[in-house]
Amino acid sequence: MVKLVLLKKPADGVTRAELVEYLRTVHGPRNSALPGNDYSLSVQVDPDETDAVPDDREYYDDMETVPVNPADTRYDTLEIHEFDTIEDLMDAHSTSDAQQAADDLDDVIDFEDEIAFVVEDEPIDP
Repeated sequence: MVKLVLLKKPADGVTRAELVEYLRTVHGPRNSALPGNDYSLSVQVDPDETDAVPDDREYYDDMETVPVNPADTRYDTLEIHEFDTIEDLMDAHSTSDAQQAADDLDDVIDFEDEIAFVVEDEPIDP
């Protein structure tokens, strides 16, 4: 299993909410249509806007595992494109569908600060 992992934040003049909405409604569905791709989008948890983090956040805050303020972190979203092989990843991202998925991204994503890398699953024996 090979994964293309992307960490994104909004471009100047774009709010976090606008970035997330674009990824959910435009870019994400386009990526999901790429051949052989299992696409997922994850959005950073804002502890003030969700009950996913317990009300008593002292442990989390002290350990700094859950940021109190997402504005203090660099990235808002995580995208994962999962393929069986690196060849499948390269083939899918060479299609016209991939070009369409990339359309208008310059308007919403800060590409200068985006992080993108490819990882391969490693089996771990118990």
